[in-house]
Amino acid sequence: MPVYLVNDKSNRELMDMTGQVEEAINQMKKKLAENNQVIEVNEDGFIYKATCTFNSPASDEQIHSFEQKTGLLLPDDYKEFLKITNGCRLFDNLESGGENDLYSLDDIINYTYEDSYEGCYKVACIYQDNIVIDGEAVAKGDKNYLMVKGHIDDFEEGEKLHMGFAEWIDQFISHQGEKFWDK
Repeated sequence: MPVYLVNDKSNRELMDMTGQVEEAINQMKKKLAENNQVIEVNEDGFIYKATCTFNSPASDEQIHSFEQKTGLLLPDDYKEFLKITNGCRLFDNLESGGENDLYSLDDIINYTYEDSYEGCYKVACIYQDNIVIDGEAVAKGDKNYLMVKGHIDDFEEGEKLHMGFAEWIDQFISHQGEKFWDK
């Protein structure tokens, strides 16, 4: 039985989130390494070869600087993702590319151009859908802070996904890049 120091419940939750993000990314990297950096993806019966590209990790200082500069609060599980890879591209079709961009810290600033809405900011573009962190929900301690909105929609048109980033990345990878939230 593990021993936790202060605030047992929140420490366990953070460790679980961290582990879930790390496990999902490491499993993807392992699968790529075992197959010469190429994996087969089955998308509704259509099989194609894909690759993934991972950026260098963000440092604690880069993350802190981003939060100070933007005033945005990053959730813990998303920070853990950034410490593993500061953005990435997942399931890029070798023949036609793809549209599964998980943003770096710089990309968040560059691609969140909509009018501010309760601290929302985009962290990914998945085939014309934006994955959005609801900063107000994060500030309130809500673990289900992710939203999805159409690429050209405003933030207030977004729909809650009822999950945080750790669960989302795990589901996204296990569904091989499919928009599981549409099913």
